[in-house]
Formats: sequence, structure tokens, C-alpha cells
Amino acid sequence: MTTPKPWSHSALDDFKNCPRSYYEKRIAKSVAEERSEQMIWGEEVHKAFELRQKNGKKVSPLPEDLQVHELFMQQLKAMPGLKWTEQKVGLNKRVEPCDFFAKDVWCRLIIDFKAVHRELAVIVDYKTGKAHNKFNQLKLCALHTFADHPDVEHVDVMYYWTKTQTTSGERYSRDQIPDLWASFVPDLKQYAQAFKEDIWQPRPSGLCNGWCPVKDCEFWKPKRNK
Repeated sequence: MTTPKPWSHSALDDFKNCPRSYYEKRIAKSVAEERSEQMIWGEEVHKAFELRQKNGKKVSPLPEDLQVHELFMQQLKAMPGLKWTEQKVGLNKRVEPCDFFAKDVWCRLIIDFKAVHRELAVIVDYKTGKAHNKFNQLKLCALHTFADHPDVEHVDVMYYWTKTQTTSGERYSRDQIPDLWASFVPDLKQYAQAFKEDIWQPRPSGLCNGWCPVKDCEFWKPKRNK
């Protein structure tokens, strides 16, 4: 095994957490990760927001239990420029935009919401879980946007935290592209090395306590009773 599979932010995170678990789930496919209630809820929220943001005269209203987010949806709708929702895109090894399923796709990503107006782009990722300050996912979205829109000089990225109806974000400029890519290089080198050598070492962590589906791993333990 020498050619790495196309990666995404979630796949690379999965690999970083535990190469062994990544291999069993995504390469050998010997186990499947259980879809939790939180995951299902996240998918439902993303779909509702996508339908609400779709272009066209007919607007799909938010379900009653998501009406609290209507003001934010209106704010996104009012942004100037061209807009995309749940945009499935890719990059090849030359860091050129390509189709999500292109033969030469190297990296895949899904951008929840994007608006591009002249030299500014705005990217929003909806989060239904606990707030954090890890921005690599949005850095990757910004890098694709710079590649796909040569006139864009700045990208404002933000997470929308649905539990609190708040946002957190950063601004990236085109001259930061080398530094943004540099944040991925160490992990991508390890990722490529694992495929080259076909070695997938387990990496023990709290996820071994019943959260990982690889039950035949020497580090796996059942969940502790509360």
C-alpha cells in the first residue's frame, strides 16, 4: 500500500487520534462507527439549514424546533455576493480545485455556507456540539476558497454554535496561504508515511474506553458505568 487515500479534515483528525482505528474503519472497513444521537441530530440541523439557505424564490422554513436560528439564517441570506450551501469540493496535489469525486482528488471538504463578494469571502461552519477554538477545518475551507476564487484577498471564517446561537471566527489573508498549509504538513507527512509503510500503530487515549469500535485492540476497554 503506497498511495494515500484522499483525506479530509475529519479523516486526518481520525488518523491523528489513532492510526490503528483509522485503518480498521476507513481502509480495512472491518468495523463501523456507531452513529450516535448527536451525530444524527447534527445531520438534521445541517439539512434544515441547507434547505433554508437554498437560492430561489421558494424558501424552506426552519422546523419549529430550529426557529431560534431564523435570525442568523436571515443574516446569512442578506450577505452580498454569490452564495453556496453544503458545497462538496476537492483539491488535487497541485492544490488546484477539482471535483469532489475527481480521479486526481487529493483532499475533500464540504463547506456548509460560503458567500463571495469581490475581494472578501465569508465561510460558516455549523456546529451542534461543544464549542472549541480549533480552526484547522476552517483553514482548509479558506485555502480552497483562495484557490477557487483568485480575486479573493481575505476570508472571514466562523463557527456557528447552535447550542448558544453564538459565533467565533478568524480572518485569513491571501499572503497567509503558506503558513496555513504549514499547519497541516506534519500530520500529512505522518499520514503519507503510514500508507507507504503500511504500519498503523494504535495510539491509546480516552477514546479507548468504549468509544472506539475496534474492540480487538489491546487497548480497548468497555465504557465505565456512571
